[in-house]
Amino acid sequence: MFFHPLNILTIIIYLVSIAFIGYYTGKEESTTTDFFLASRKMPWPAVCLSILATELSAVTFIGAPAFSFNAGGNFTYLQLALGSLIGRILIATLFLTVFYKHNVTTVYEYLSIRFGTQSQVLGAVVFFITRLLASGVRLYVASLAIHVIFGISLFASIVITSGIAMLYTMWGGIKAVIWTDVLQISIFMGGALATMILIFHYCGGWAHIQPLITSSKKLQVFDFSLSMTKPFTLLAGIFGGCFLTFSALGTDQDLTQRMLTCKNTRFAQKALILTGLLNFPIVIIFLSIGILLYAYYLLFPDMSLPENGDHIFPYFIRNSLPPGISGLLVVSMFAAAMSSLDSALNSLASSAINDIYRPFFVKNKTEQHYVNMSRIFVIFFSMMLVAIAYICKNMETVLILAFKITSYTYGALLGVFLTGILTKRGNNIGNLIAMLSSFVIVYCISKTAIAWPWYVVAGSISTFVIAILFPSPKPQ
Repeated sequence: MFFHPLNILTIIIYLVSIAFIGYYTGKEESTTTDFFLASRKMPWPAVCLSILATELSAVTFIGAPAFSFNAGGNFTYLQLALGSLIGRILIATLFLTVFYKHNVTTVYEYLSIRFGTQSQVLGAVVFFITRLLASGVRLYVASLAIHVIFGISLFASIVITSGIAMLYTMWGGIKAVIWTDVLQISIFMGGALATMILIFHYCGGWAHIQPLITSSKKLQVFDFSLSMTKPFTLLAGIFGGCFLTFSALGTDQDLTQRMLTCKNTRFAQKALILTGLLNFPIVIIFLSIGILLYAYYLLFPDMSLPENGDHIFPYFIRNSLPPGISGLLVVSMFAAAMSSLDSALNSLASSAINDIYRPFFVKNKTEQHYVNMSRIFVIFFSMMLVAIAYICKNMETVLILAFKITSYTYGALLGVFLTGILTKRGNNIGNLIAMLSSFVIVYCISKTAIAWPWYVVAGSISTFVIAILFPSPKPQ
């Protein structure tokens, strides 16, 4: 039923559209400023949508419905969005002004300006590790959905998904990333809304759904517990969500790079703050899908229902949606995957070129040489993501896994950036010691009952406190 001509046509139109965008936007990529920053000429509304598309990714598309569908799942995940908005305001007021002032291509170039090249390399290496692991999980999630729907091997799903993103990113650079993201977020939000409407229709409306989800406490939003062992409390949401977003959007080149494509600081700030406001309704929609699926399968029991919550939404798409709509949802999952993979590949390449390759290995070459090498790095990182994604099989719930990975390293990065921007202290040796200490501290905390949203808080504070113990180097 899924391989209906209407579904196949929907998928073909989507693939042709992103191929055209990649080709059209890549015709004028002659410098690394074009390839990585779009010459700082991108309209801020497009940048806003691109940031949202990358943040949401396949982890949200598959993981959020799985979270609310599973036993004990509800809307408490939304509490993280409160802290996330605070984190965006801090980035807009503290970080973006500094990045634009120094005209950086990667945020780790600021660390070189403030501390020296050793801190720049250290920041870039931590970014490589974090982004490869986190994006590998995202690629795995998207490929898992394609594997469930099409019945092809998981490895083939991973290679196909990564290959498509690699091709148009390699050709079109950051402009292709941003404009395809605009298309993709429009598609997967349209698909999500269509799913909600259909489930309501199948279940006979709110009157049939409400008793089922109320009795299971699926509508709970706030948890006022002060326990630090629970991941989704209001306290953890405000502090953990704030620090996680502050570090992710402020120190991760994957997300920060998008803001640096705007004409000036003011436009970048507008794009960023709006993402925080739009984040609330978007997360509500995807959590609602999981809760509605919970009610649907109570009303219409299915003995073949997968035990893994991450398989539920793809299973529903394959077996319960009509032709055309199911095709749209598969395209939506492709879009969710592409929107995170393309930006990861471009940002990894930009950091490899500007933080490692150009300053240390091959200096004073033509801009065309660096653009060509950027494309080679896109291919290289795509292959690495394929390997990491395949290793992710049989791991824990993907939504939590994705957050845990970044929680180990983001705090160290944020602590160093805060030291540079808020104080006049710190040096390369101090930053190295502070970041290594942070990794150890977070690892030790992870072995306790303390919940993962607190990891990045502990990592940030410990890095900052240790880094400021060291004086700035004396001017030569």
